[in-house]
Amino acid sequence: MRTRARRVVTALTALLVGVTAGAAPARAEPLPGLDPTVTATVWAHSPTTTEYRPSWGYTATNTDGGVLIRRTGTGAYTVVLEQAPARTGVAHVVAYGGGPVHCTVAGWYRALLGGDDLLIQVRCFAATGAPVDSRFVATFTNRRQIHQGRLAWFVTDQAVPTGLRTLPAGYGYDSTGGAIRYERLETGRYQFRVNPNPDPPGTAYFPLTHVTALGTSAVNCQIAWPDHWQVRCANAAGIPVDARFAVTYGTRVDLLGHSAGPRFASGTLYGENVRDGVISGDKYNSTLGDYGGARGDLLGTGRYQMTFRNTAATYGTAFVNAHAPHFDSQPIRGHCVLAGWGRSGADTVVQVNCYAWLGVPANLNARISYTTWPYA
Repeated sequence: MRTRARRVVTALTALLVGVTAGAAPARAEPLPGLDPTVTATVWAHSPTTTEYRPSWGYTATNTDGGVLIRRTGTGAYTVVLEQAPARTGVAHVVAYGGGPVHCTVAGWYRALLGGDDLLIQVRCFAATGAPVDSRFVATFTNRRQIHQGRLAWFVTDQAVPTGLRTLPAGYGYDSTGGAIRYERLETGRYQFRVNPNPDPPGTAYFPLTHVTALGTSAVNCQIAWPDHWQVRCANAAGIPVDARFAVTYGTRVDLLGHSAGPRFASGTLYGENVRDGVISGDKYNSTLGDYGGARGDLLGTGRYQMTFRNTAATYGTAFVNAHAPHFDSQPIRGHCVLAGWGRSGADTVVQVNCYAWLGVPANLNARISYTTWPYA
């Protein structure tokens, strides 16, 4: 197994919602013919380089354009997805390398001077909340077609909505056809409301959910227990704060919205319930179409390894979020980062590190995903 996953930076393309800090995405409903499907994964592997094109492999895109990464300041980056004219979609980012760093998406928008490039702004922060240079993994998709299961993604347009807010057109997608709504329950705590999952055709499933804080401040957001549909956000000291955020939610789909083609798997390791060096969890694996297909191992305090069976590919993309405690009354305790992933025979091994606020290793719940896209 490689201790460092090489990431093929793919052109994160999308004429997407201009999600800049303090500015909401465009509200116009895009014409379907002018909003091509754009999918990309990017491994930003050179955090102090002013401008570079990441090597292909762990970076991939379904467009004809390339990927360019610019460092615009300490911990500040712009990922350029060339020839990526998407009007809607969702972007996610997670720090890579294993240290106590977390990243946010500051915004994404189409190139201001014309053309078809999509620009995604990323900010990374040390455990203290100060900007810091870091490697990271970013993803983008605006996929709106699936063959099985359920896919929903959305971007909130307000940090402090009044009452139950329905997202404007263009801010999200749900394969069930329902409206996406959200409300603020208290400072830093939100409930999103979508249609129930369709009944699976004779097989069990486990939900995939990932969330990314939006903005230029050191904020971390995480999803609560599966199907609680709650998001909770806190600053670098663990104090709840209001924030905008992006969510991808689905069953029997990967983190890029694919339900067929690539092999993929996801699961949650319940670090808060570690007993006698054993960590339990729930998993879904597309090669089985059911629960299971993965094994979680505790490597040390806050250090986990998840092995997804029969998913090995030359390249692929992994992702992780901390997962809120089982009880909604408990405060969220920290964040998780990708430490690496790679092939081990016919399997894929993903390693993650989790930290309490201010950078102390801690056994947190972690939600981990992997997809072989763009490979089958």
